[in-house]
Amino acid sequence: MVRLIEVMKNVYQIDLEPGGFSNLVSVYAINTGKGIIVFEGGPAVSSNDLKNSLRSLAGNVTHAFITHVHIDHYGGTGALTELNPNIEVYVHPRGSKVLPNPDIIWVPARDAMGWLGELYGRPLEVPSKNARETGDGDRVTIGDVTVEVIHTPGHASHHQSFIVEPWNILIVGDAAGIYVKDLDYIIPTTMEPLRFDMYVDSVKKLIAKNPKYIAYTHHLLVPNATDLLNRHLRQLDIWGRTAEEAVREGLNVSDLERILVERDQDLRRVYGRLRNMRAHYHLFGMAVDGLYKYFRDLETKRK
Repeated sequence: MVRLIEVMKNVYQIDLEPGGFSNLVSVYAINTGKGIIVFEGGPAVSSNDLKNSLRSLAGNVTHAFITHVHIDHYGGTGALTELNPNIEVYVHPRGSKVLPNPDIIWVPARDAMGWLGELYGRPLEVPSKNARETGDGDRVTIGDVTVEVIHTPGHASHHQSFIVEPWNILIVGDAAGIYVKDLDYIIPTTMEPLRFDMYVDSVKKLIAKNPKYIAYTHHLLVPNATDLLNRHLRQLDIWGRTAEEAVREGLNVSDLERILVERDQDLRRVYGRLRNMRAHYHLFGMAVDGLYKYFRDLETKRK
């Protein structure tokens, strides 16, 4: 059952619940006074639910802003062209070629994500005519709303985040983790392909923007954005040092997970409950694995 919630005036969260998993993937929609703009497209499996939710809002969908072209973030965007064939889809230049050619990433993504990738499904095509490539620092004004583009590589080379005014909302995508509200825990988004150094720099870049609210694709909008970003930065320091140490000592991924539970106090507090959350624990495992492989590859290059 898809949930559409007005989280603040003219700002809506759409919890798509792919495969019946609630609190996993959200799309955000904003009434600009001159139409509806959408942030993220969700997975393809939820595209009909996304269309129906947007049809329930007053106004035509005119623009979409995609943080990156991973299948859970943009896979359903093609369905928006059915609502408006002239919709403008803002995407990082490194990701634009994927929009009309989703097979570029579909098989690798499905293989990397396993059962969750199968659930999300093959992304829908977005015609290249609808794509608008962004530059870092670009500002797009639509009606009463201005969107600032912030390129935030690390989780992906083509990742971007957005600051939305007048609310000072940060649309963060996967640049700064997955916030699990029920656990008050952030799962780092350190899955492959990862540049951990760029990931950390991007979090610092977002902290410098001093956002008031943070809207996680996974999966909700919350206040105290800068506090959460700083908390995540401290967590990344622990995760990074622990992973590097584990690799140098010849330990494996399972060993790294065990040691992270010991050293990340927040993780130790919620680990038992996290293991019972099938989708979230799967993503957690991918994050640990991606971090391990990043430092393993660095160590290999040093030798």
